[in-house]
Amino acid sequence: MGFFRDAALLLIQVAFGLVLLVFALRLLLPLTRVRFNNPVCQFVYKATNPVIGPLSQVVRALRQFSLATLLAIWLILLLEVVLLLLILGYPLRADWILLISSVGVVHFLVGLAFWVVLFAAVASFFSPDRRNPAVEALYGLADPLLQPFRRLPPRGLPFDLSPLYATVALRLILLALQHLLGPLYRFMLPL
Repeated sequence: MGFFRDAALLLIQVAFGLVLLVFALRLLLPLTRVRFNNPVCQFVYKATNPVIGPLSQVVRALRQFSLATLLAIWLILLLEVVLLLLILGYPLRADWILLISSVGVVHFLVGLAFWVVLFAAVASFFSPDRRNPAVEALYGLADPLLQPFRRLPPRGLPFDLSPLYATVALRLILLALQHLLGPLYRFMLPL
């Protein structure tokens, strides 16, 4: 029973993680300078429009920040938490479900930011073509995250330390969330 339960948990977390990734991109890409006609953006919009379109009629955006997309991410995490609790045999306590799914939104977005910065740093070693749609989206997401860290010393080096500073800061935020949730952290997507 242990293997099959663990396999089910893994598959659920992978499936929900991929869905959350697409919805998180829908939330974050409009906040960057990535072109709307970028194929990555077009895929994200086409994949999420059946959910976000009707939801945005009810929940209005704050400038470029889509509260409807944020609500969709929270609802997806809520469903994932319920499934994980059921599989693990825990009681469906409303306080646990609301806490884990609410903190899970922040956890997922911070974890995504960590990986975006890390992939952008690694990609910079290979001098990728910035006109590539995926590279454009990656750097479009990473640059606003790295900008505050570019002002930190030491400056004038032949290489940029801002990805190091950013990844350490993001991991510290994830560590704080882990301590906030305590044993309930087990239900977060592994990032």
